Amino acid sequence: MTARDGMEMGRWMAGILMVGLFTVSVAEGGSDPLAEGQALQAQRSYGQAADAFQRAIAKSPGAAEPHYRLGQVYRSMGRQEDAVAEAKKALELKPTFGEAHVLLGQLSEEQESWSDAIAEYTKAIDAGMKTAEVYGRLGKAYGHTREYEKAIGVYRQALAQEPGDLETRYEFGNTLAEMGRDAEALAEYDQILTRDKNFYMAHFQKGLVYKKQDKLDFAELELTTVLTANPEMATAFFELGQVYARMGKPGAAAAAYREVAQINPYVGNVNTRLGEMALADGKLDGAIVYFKKALERDSEQFIIYFHLATAYQKRGNLVEAADAYQQVIKLFPVLFDARYNYGVVLFLQGRFDAAEKELEATLNLNPRFMNTHYQLAVVQNKLGKKQDAKKHLEEYLKNAPEGEFVADAKKLLPSL
Repeated sequence: MTARDGMEMGRWMAGILMVGLFTVSVAEGGSDPLAEGQALQAQRSYGQAADAFQRAIAKSPGAAEPHYRLGQVYRSMGRQEDAVAEAKKALELKPTFGEAHVLLGQLSEEQESWSDAIAEYTKAIDAGMKTAEVYGRLGKAYGHTREYEKAIGVYRQALAQEPGDLETRYEFGNTLAEMGRDAEALAEYDQILTRDKNFYMAHFQKGLVYKKQDKLDFAELELTTVLTANPEMATAFFELGQVYARMGKPGAAAAAYREVAQINPYVGNVNTRLGEMALADGKLDGAIVYFKKALERDSEQFIIYFHLATAYQKRGNLVEAADAYQQVIKLFPVLFDARYNYGVVLFLQGRFDAAEKELEATLNLNPRFMNTHYQLAVVQNKLGKKQDAKKHLEEYLKNAPEGEFVADAKKLLPSL
C-alpha cells in the first residue's frame, strides 16, 4: 500500500466513524420519541411504538399525551387493562384531556360496559370534544341502554355537524326503528340511499321494517336487493326465508334457508327452521339431520329437542325419542306436551309404571288436556287398575265428546 493509499483509507475510516457517531447521537438524544411512536403506530408496529412512547414518558414524566398514546397502542395490542391504566394516568396529569375520555369510552364499549361508555363520552364532550364522532358514539351507547330519546338527541347533534356521515345516519335510523318510529326510520334509510346507492345495509333495514309492518312484497324487494349487492349475507337470506314463509311460499323459504346453511349455519339457527319444514312435510330423516345439526350450536334449546323427539317418535325410533323427551323435560320441566308424549312413548315401550307417572305429571301441569285421561286409562288398564282406568275414561268421554280417541274409549269402557 502506498502512502497515498494509506491517507485515503484513513479518511474513509474517519468518515465511517463520524456517520456512526451521528447515528448514535440522533437515536439517543436528538430524536423525538413521541413523534417516532406516532409514526410507528401509524405503521401498526405496535411493539416498537410502545417502546417509543415509554421513552417519551421517561423523557417527559409530567406530560399526559405519551400516556394517552401508549394507551391507544395497548388497546390495539389487546392489552385492555394496561390501556385503561394509561388513559387514567393521562387524565391524572391532565383532567381536561378529552381524547383520553374517548379512549376510555371505546374500551368500555369493547367490554359492553355501556353505562361507563356513556359517562366517558359525556366527559369528553364536557371537555370540549363536541365532534360528530363523539356524539355518534354516545348515541350508540345510549341505544344499548335503551335510552332512545337521549340517543336521538345526540345523533341529531352529530348529523347537524356532519350531515353526510352515513354511518351515523344509519345508526340514527336503526334507533328510530327500535322505537317503532317506522316512517322516520325509512326516511333516514332513503336519505342514505340517495347519497350512496351501494349502502346495501340501508336496504336490509328497510326490509326488516317492511317485514315488521307485514308489507311482505316490499320486504322481499329490499332483501333481494341486498343479496344482489352481497350474495354472501346469510342474515339477509334468513330474513328472506322468513318473509317467504309468511307469504305462503314454503319452497322459496326452504331454498333461502338452505343458502343460509351453506354460508353460515349459525345464523338464526337456520337448521331448526329447515328441520321444522321437513317435519311438516313428513320428511323425517331430513328433519332429524337438521335438528341434530341445530343442537351442535344450541344444545340448551328445549324446543329443538322437542322437535327431534317428535321426529323420532313419528319414525318409530322409540329409544331415541325417549332420550330426546328426557332432555326437553330436563331443560323445561313444565312443558306438558313433552311429558305427555314421553308417557306415550314409555307405554309403547311397555314401561307402564313409568308411563303412568309421566301422564299423571302431565295432568298436574294441565288438567284440561283431555287426551291425557284417555292415555292414562289405557296404561292403568294394562296395570290392572280397572277402577282408576274407568274413572279417567269417563272423564275423557264427558269432556271430549268429539275427541280423537272417542271411538276407542267407547270400545274399552265396557271391559272395565
